[in-house]
Amino acid sequence: WELLVLEKLKWDLVSVIANDFLAHILHRLPLPADKVELVKKHAQTFIALCATDYTFVMYPPSMIATGSIGAAIHGLSLPLSGFSGEAVTELLAGITGTEVDCLKACQEQIEAALAESLKQASQSQQEFSTKAAAYGGSQPTSTPTDVTDVNL
Repeated sequence: WELLVLEKLKWDLVSVIANDFLAHILHRLPLPADKVELVKKHAQTFIALCATDYTFVMYPPSMIATGSIGAAIHGLSLPLSGFSGEAVTELLAGITGTEVDCLKACQEQIEAALAESLKQASQSQQEFSTKAAAYGGSQPTSTPTDVTDVNL
């Protein structure tokens, strides 16, 4: 019944997410044509990272998208024609109508979340290597649970 009522009212309950802003923002940036897809791919990765971290829940989707693009450009060290790192942030803030300080804080938080995620992944890889060496170099299984962890 809910679907019928929504259809009759012509209500669209699809929420706006950060990915919806990427194409619009990227279109307005003076990026080299061959780098647009690379920046978009990195920004999508940052957005996915933000979706898994509770600290980004208070940021609007446009801020997360803009911060992700800024973090991608900064991380890739891409030259934007005539723009320095600070000017890129100001340009992005102007495109989306956000405050420069808020955008800079969001971008720094995204970069910190990436660093933490990479650190955790590195620690997990080291722990896995240690376990594999302890069990005589056994090969990892394709099951979700490593059978060598089961104590009988």
